[in-house]
Amino acid sequence: MFKRNPKRKLLSLSSLSFVAVATLLLLFLEANIVVYSAATTLFNITRYEKFVLIILLAVLSGGFIVMLSIEKYYTNKIIRFFYRSTSAWIGIFVYLFISSIIYIILSFFFNLPIFFGIFLFLLAILVSIYGIIHGRKIVIKKIKVSIPLLPAGWKGKTIVWMSDIHLNSMRGAKFADKITQASNSLSPDLVFIGGDLFDGAHKPDPYFIARPMKNLFSRLGVFYITGNHEEFSDPMPFLIAVESLGFTVLRDEKIEIDGLQIIGVDYLNNVNKKQFQKTLEDMKIDKSKPAILLKHEPKDLAVAEKAGISFQISGHTHRGQQWPFNYLIYLVYKGFSYGLKHYHSMLVYVSSGAGGWGPKLRIGSDDEIVLITLA
Repeated sequence: MFKRNPKRKLLSLSSLSFVAVATLLLLFLEANIVVYSAATTLFNITRYEKFVLIILLAVLSGGFIVMLSIEKYYTNKIIRFFYRSTSAWIGIFVYLFISSIIYIILSFFFNLPIFFGIFLFLLAILVSIYGIIHGRKIVIKKIKVSIPLLPAGWKGKTIVWMSDIHLNSMRGAKFADKITQASNSLSPDLVFIGGDLFDGAHKPDPYFIARPMKNLFSRLGVFYITGNHEEFSDPMPFLIAVESLGFTVLRDEKIEIDGLQIIGVDYLNNVNKKQFQKTLEDMKIDKSKPAILLKHEPKDLAVAEKAGISFQISGHTHRGQQWPFNYLIYLVYKGFSYGLKHYHSMLVYVSSGAGGWGPKLRIGSDDEIVLITLA
């Protein structure tokens, strides 16, 4: 069983500054005003219909925040229906907002026909429908990595990496079973689960929704690290569930299998760069042997490389999940937001995740399981 660490500080939504939350809500309000303005101009609706539109935008947009809060502590069919509906709306709203901005800006310079604006709105709906359909598909991403000093016995062996599954009341046991079957079809030697297995909610029961993953096949074991969503509140129910599934939890720990060092770091313990550096130093990584680091977020790469890590595997970014957020994520993580890349002498792979958070839309990214072959 796991012991609580008294030095740990739990992340919570209440820790966000009032100014940051207020700013986000204000921006969201302004985005709704933009969509409202474009819609009333294009469709020439009556005063009564404008009032209905205001109510509809308020309910759908605000409803997602309300459902997000309720779903963490209580769930039933009605709550799941509204949570699914409002989260889908947020994804669709992104493209309605982009269409509105394009129409409003172009209207300042050109005398645009009404049908052009209507076309933009219809295009936004069609793109969103594609995103919802595409978001239901799991893609198997296959990569080969060449790790220096790799023992001969490891060459040709395979590793499945899956992160950001985000199991919750909407993506529950059926999705966990789908993930399990996809992984098992690859017959991996190792399975790594890179954090955010759960969406941060203690309802429904974490073990119940993840139970199909008890059947994950791996010749040498299934290893798990925490992500930020397991750390929003008390992580113990999630860790206990993972232990019950038979996974090995690596919380700032190193194990060695046939000359290969596998290192897993806890998310919250290593948010701070100096603490992350100390964590790796305390492990006394043997630089004469290859070392794979499992770290949820792809940051502080220089620290990992200096410590002797050969190959870091991460997730967290979702590759932006929806276009055009992939460009923002690319800037935030300085190019290490997705894919296999070199950071000096260290290899880094960042996955877009096997699931998604919030809107179940995927545009410009995939729900992926990664099959890594050691070359």
